[in-house]
Amino acid sequence: MNSWLKNILWLGFVILIIVLMSFVNSSKKEQVLGIPDISVDIHENQMFLSELDIQEKLIAKHLIGEDYTYSDVDFNKIESYLLGLSEVKSVEVHSKVGHHWEIKVNPRQPIARLFNLNGSSCYIDTEGKLMPLSSNYSAHVLTISGFINETDMERNAIDVINNDSLKTIEILDDLYNISNYVCSDKFFSSQITHIFVNPQKEFELIPRVGRQRIMFGNSDFLEGKFKKLKVFYQEGLSKAGWEQYDTINVKIKNQIICSKR
Repeated sequence: MNSWLKNILWLGFVILIIVLMSFVNSSKKEQVLGIPDISVDIHENQMFLSELDIQEKLIAKHLIGEDYTYSDVDFNKIESYLLGLSEVKSVEVHSKVGHHWEIKVNPRQPIARLFNLNGSSCYIDTEGKLMPLSSNYSAHVLTISGFINETDMERNAIDVINNDSLKTIEILDDLYNISNYVCSDKFFSSQITHIFVNPQKEFELIPRVGRQRIMFGNSDFLEGKFKKLKVFYQEGLSKAGWEQYDTINVKIKNQIICSKR
């Protein structure tokens, strides 16, 4: 076969492939996608957003619809809109085999609710970020009140932790470190229900069982304080009785000072 004939056949094959791909793409754009499959990763029954909530929000913003085709749907706009919701941590939007497509939403997880001096309230989440309250759901988490006034939703405890100059004047890092430790520990998450921040910006823990005030101080030597407190609860109070003491002071390193009622 002459080389010019081979070239003509090869060129014809390439043109055919291009025409077929154009046809497939054009046909795909006109395929009706309809309403996507929406899933929300629920953590410990914290239902800030349901699948129906997300669907209704997207329909209201004209981002999805029953008769929407591929050409009508903007995947990037959907992702950007959902990431703008205060309850959302991350989003995945992608098509599946056939005409199906899905949206996976990973919500933020609050670990404590802050009650500010000015009467406002917000959450702090697992990543140390402040999070506004939801009109749909109130999370059953550790509560913190007292001399705090954290109202800037752009603030992040991790930024404070990584900035030595901020650590000396802020308490957001202490709020996060202490509440995160309590929520991550099975014993303390069931035992400690409330934290009070006193005028000296020191923390007082309020237990579920007993009527003691636990004078914790700041988050310095945090792990050591909690370890000796757990030993005292498990070996000391269990023998002496839960109502023996009105204050338990763990602020001093390697010591526990208690005062009886």
